[in-house]
Amino acid sequence: MKLKVTITYFLLVILLASNSVLGQDLSYYLPKDVTYSSTVPKPEDVLGFHVGEFHASHDNLVTYFRQLAQSSPRVKYEVYGKTHENRPLTIAIISSEANIKRIEEIRQQHIQLSDPSASSKLKVADLPVVVWLSHSIHGNEASGANSSLLTAYYLAAAQGKDIDDLLDKTIILIDPATNPDGLQRFSNWVNSNKSQLSNPDPASREHNEAWPGGRSNHYWFDLNRDWLPIEQPESEARIKQLQDWKPNILIDEHEQGTNATFHFSPGEPNRVNPLISPKNQELTQKLADNYAKAFDEIGSFYTSGERYDDYYPGRGPTFLDLNGGVSLLFEQASVRGFVQESDNGLLTFPFAIRNQFTGSISTVKTAFKLRNEFLNYQKDYYTSAIDDARKETQKAYVFGADYDLNTTFKFAQFLNKHGIRSYLLKSNLNAGKQSFKASSAYVVPVDQSQYRLIKSIFGIHLNPKDSIFYDISAWNIPQAYNLPFEAVGSSAGISGDAFSPNQAPAGKIIGTGVTNSYVFKWEDYLAPRALSRLLQENIIVKVASKPFETLDGQKFDRGTILIPLGSINTDVAKVEKIISEININDGIDVYRLSTGDNKATDLGSSYFSVIEKPRVAVLTEDGVNSISAGQIWHLLDTKYKIPFTLLSVRGLNRADLSKYNIIVLPNGNYQDLEERVVAKLQDWLSSGNTLIAFESAANWLNKNQLIKVEFEKDDVKAKGFSYENSLIFGASREVPGTVFETRLDLTHPINYGYKSDLLPVFKDNDIIQVKAENLSANYPALYTKSPLLDGYAPANFVKSLGGTPSLGIFSSRRGRIIAFYNTSNFRGYWLGTNRQFANSLFFGDKIRLSSGSGREQ
Repeated sequence: MKLKVTITYFLLVILLASNSVLGQDLSYYLPKDVTYSSTVPKPEDVLGFHVGEFHASHDNLVTYFRQLAQSSPRVKYEVYGKTHENRPLTIAIISSEANIKRIEEIRQQHIQLSDPSASSKLKVADLPVVVWLSHSIHGNEASGANSSLLTAYYLAAAQGKDIDDLLDKTIILIDPATNPDGLQRFSNWVNSNKSQLSNPDPASREHNEAWPGGRSNHYWFDLNRDWLPIEQPESEARIKQLQDWKPNILIDEHEQGTNATFHFSPGEPNRVNPLISPKNQELTQKLADNYAKAFDEIGSFYTSGERYDDYYPGRGPTFLDLNGGVSLLFEQASVRGFVQESDNGLLTFPFAIRNQFTGSISTVKTAFKLRNEFLNYQKDYYTSAIDDARKETQKAYVFGADYDLNTTFKFAQFLNKHGIRSYLLKSNLNAGKQSFKASSAYVVPVDQSQYRLIKSIFGIHLNPKDSIFYDISAWNIPQAYNLPFEAVGSSAGISGDAFSPNQAPAGKIIGTGVTNSYVFKWEDYLAPRALSRLLQENIIVKVASKPFETLDGQKFDRGTILIPLGSINTDVAKVEKIISEININDGIDVYRLSTGDNKATDLGSSYFSVIEKPRVAVLTEDGVNSISAGQIWHLLDTKYKIPFTLLSVRGLNRADLSKYNIIVLPNGNYQDLEERVVAKLQDWLSSGNTLIAFESAANWLNKNQLIKVEFEKDDVKAKGFSYENSLIFGASREVPGTVFETRLDLTHPINYGYKSDLLPVFKDNDIIQVKAENLSANYPALYTKSPLLDGYAPANFVKSLGGTPSLGIFSSRRGRIIAFYNTSNFRGYWLGTNRQFANSLFFGDKIRLSSGSGREQ
């Protein structure tokens, strides 16, 4: 019997090796008994290969869809944005020829469903239902993108009354590749490692792409976590399209582990965001019921109602649920190449593509069949949102910081991108424990159609029903931005002008007379970018380590940046040119001082020290978490404009480290670093340089005795649990992405620029340094006694975390090691903790450390 199985498997591998089952003819994929127009090109007619024979690149997709739109009156193809690598973000709008001719009129009618003041006048039965199909937002989950070729061809070419009726009442929006840069990177890898004889061995190079892989975008961001934060251009353009169309259904097509089958929504019933209605889940289940029938027809196995969830609205499978529609997730077992061994037999790329196609077409057919339900649901969603908002005792939120206008404006801009209205604060306001200044803060009335999204953005998500999460458990955006905010009982009389892009901060020069020096404050988010401008032009710049007050009463805090003229910076024209750029491009006020004489702490004091230009290397590749590295890359490159080197771990031993005064270790295991690299780093530190480590990189530092601390271990056992429940015990012990409160020493250089000594931090790991002696030089940020602010964490973990440091600063010979036990750059939108990282770059060498014996080092 064993011999028979072996021979059968061998023959199947030989069959696959001949590629006879790869790159299937369209008959393998498409529904039977349907005729197709001969004037509409098949994918192989344009691309020169059958679907599944190669991995279609983004270029291939654009080529085919352009040809399709030129050949079929049912298709309109548009570019709606560009990626970081300048690739087009595109959408194919498919419907009947008559609908395409009046597509803008239809769109305008459809979006009135989201406007309660207009929706009551609409005849819902006359409107088409709108379906958005999003493919391969993770670029290396390519079956989705490849299936878009089939979906588009079928909808454009199929003939007969059934398809005519469907297209007359359905608008299908196909985003063929939601992550073009990642898909291009992945398709290049797979196709360039493709052999003539297909190899199903999971160890094959074909199935194991090089770091960082194609999952992420150019800056290695996970775009499927960016639907809410909107930090990337792909997300910004896509969200605008979604706001412009307000689709009824959104399908987010993904892949999962090779040994799985096919998952479709709904997810775990206990992990549904409380702002998502039961009706939403009812419609999701109706779609799911038809998916089951469709997959049964083709003999594909599937699963639903488990593992995944509808909780965090920053993922595609949940985003539309808080935007008037129904979001669903597809997860197909991943081939990662062309054919791979799995627990369920040999998994082929065409099979994976066919499953995605089958799910897409089932979605469209169900949407057509139940269109009135989906359209009425959308209408009722927004009408009930207004009704619920009017029941709220707190009628608005106010947010803003007069000392950080860039962050204040960015948050108002963020809300606007999500279709949420905000208004400049008309007059000064005291609310709760906060004080807000007119024209430096915004008012957000809850009485608007995006009420539920407003509640989610400003809400606190404590005490969830479940203790397991597919993604993060907290996402309060004002906390992430470290912006003061308060709920207020009324917006009447305090709301001024509506948000406008023209309200972006415009910096100015404050002060008149002869210029002795220029100074600017460090509290604004873009102050590090302004400082970088000066340092890159070799301007001598100093930082204040003590507050000072000018003779005319202007007060400046620690961290204030001083640009002295006179005998120090003699090229006044050059300095003033950069100051003008800081005003215009960074929106920061710069103060002109006419004398170095102050009421206390004159400008020539030793409390002003020269800032060295950061020469930064960020480690990448082997053992480094690409998301962590990408967040650092994105921050330095696009926000702070600090030049730096992406240095591979393998190249560290060969590199001339004297080129750098700062080396950054993103989150990672670094297990492949050789012992001699440790000695090399110690020698480099002895020159007075700064080593910055994030999260698990601190464990590597500790293991190699570059720092000496004790980290707490979670030794809680799964006692008293059934066999079944013990399987999920470990997951319930995780910190899924939670916000904790820290208390800062505001005199410490790592905390320059903060106005409050309480700072929210984001944590998605279990790293706790065992309580150390409270030496403020070494531990300037400690978790408060009861630190949980938002989200879920195990009670014992929260108790252990209280009073421990969120970061540690250690001396190493003449150098400094700064270990962040959390990410300070989470997903690009945790602006509040970016400042500690910026301070470590510019002021790390200013930190005086204690050895613990009272002696300073």
